[in-house]
Amino acid sequence: MILSRSEGQRRMPSLSLVRWLVIVTGFVVFVLVSFFLYVRSADSDYRRAENVAIRIAKEQASLTDITEAVTHTWDETVWIVSGKDAEGEEWMIFERSSELVRRKISESISKKQMLAKFSQEHTGTPIRIMPGWFENQPVWEIRYWNEKSKENQSIDFYSFNDGTLMKTYVLSSL
Repeated sequence: MILSRSEGQRRMPSLSLVRWLVIVTGFVVFVLVSFFLYVRSADSDYRRAENVAIRIAKEQASLTDITEAVTHTWDETVWIVSGKDAEGEEWMIFERSSELVRRKISESISKKQMLAKFSQEHTGTPIRIMPGWFENQPVWEIRYWNEKSKENQSIDFYSFNDGTLMKTYVLSSL
């Protein structure tokens, strides 16, 4: 039996430009969906804990409007939820594992007042200011670049009630 000339030299069919675009687009969509699902699953424990903290603040501390919920970890991990009650009074709720601590913002030093006090005492610009829990009491934590050497950062803990400096930590440079 004699083979025809074309049978020995068969070529594989090549993919057209449209098929290549469909394959590349499908791959890009697959990568993006995979990345989205990965980020969502990595963040899910934090979001679940945040939702629990907000629910506790609403149920046990009678907050009706939540402004912010943050976690602070130093000696222990504490969720801090800020918001308003039914009368419109602003509160900050410190949710420890053993207790719930409520503080009226009007009876404490506010974030703006704390920043103004910090600016009077320091020449550096704060990196962040956040409420926290230090030595069994509510505090403001301010992280900033050390004025003496711009290579080190420092963390100051100020009393949440009156803004007195409690402790300063100078972080070593890496």
